[in-house]
Amino acid sequence: MKFSDFFVPKIVRSDPKVRIDAVNKTDDANLLRQVIAKDQSEEVRQAAAQRLKALEETV
Repeated sequence: MKFSDFFVPKIVRSDPKVRIDAVNKTDDANLLRQVIAKDQSEEVRQAAAQRLKALEETV
C-alpha cells in the first residue's frame, strides 16, 4: 500500500483487491461505468461490470 492511498477513496487505491471490494459495495452505476472504462486491472473492470449488471437487474 502506498502512503498516498490513505488520502484517496478505496475505489482508486493502488491495490486491485481493495478496488474490487469497493466496487462490490457501491451502488453508483456511473462510478462503475468509469471503472469499467478506465481501471488498469482487468479483474477490477470485470468486477465492476458484474456489479453493474447485478444493479441493473434489480431495477
